[in-house]
Amino acid sequence: MIAVGVLAAGAVVAVVLATNSGSPRDDDQAGSPASPSSSAASSPGSSPSPTVEGTSRPQSLPPGARREAGGFAWVTPEGWRRDIKTGSEVHYTSPDGRQELAAKSALARGDLMDSWEKSEQNAHQGQDYRKIRLERTTFRGHPAVVWEYTFTLQGLPWHARLLGFTADGKSYQINTWYQPDVEREALRTYGEVRDSFTVL
Repeated sequence: MIAVGVLAAGAVVAVVLATNSGSPRDDDQAGSPASPSSSAASSPGSSPSPTVEGTSRPQSLPPGARREAGGFAWVTPEGWRRDIKTGSEVHYTSPDGRQELAAKSALARGDLMDSWEKSEQNAHQGQDYRKIRLERTTFRGHPAVVWEYTFTLQGLPWHARLLGFTADGKSYQINTWYQPDVEREALRTYGEVRDSFTVL
């Protein structure tokens, strides 16, 4: 099922994929297997130490990461308003209301790209909707999809960047919506939050 949600925080509209579940402009860094976060996670200096057979190693999280009920953790900006939509979906809105960050998880159902293509067709109902890209990629070695588009809400332009990926039978989303005049800062913030995202 597909729901088109109007997000009161920052008056941002986005296509919310109810049954499932982008990236900085620096050339698909979000979906690249060689993104800074994935490279750091596999570097020798951060390699986990061996464990005794039958024991588990405590999971290492980025400093300041917040564990969410949806089975993930991430580092969110200080001073932003937190809004829990469901047990597995949480949003953060910037103090000036010009950017929103969202993350969610759900049981994986079918092919992520197929689901998002259906959602993209529904998104054409939005005012001034324009698709920039909707394509397969990977995120830390997991199959992923990036979806980037623009739209207008209450006379204001918005830019959306969505990243969805599937891991261990669950699908996750790390999304942002922002006004174009704050794009540089918005993409920096989104990149930092996305790179901190950790599946628990």
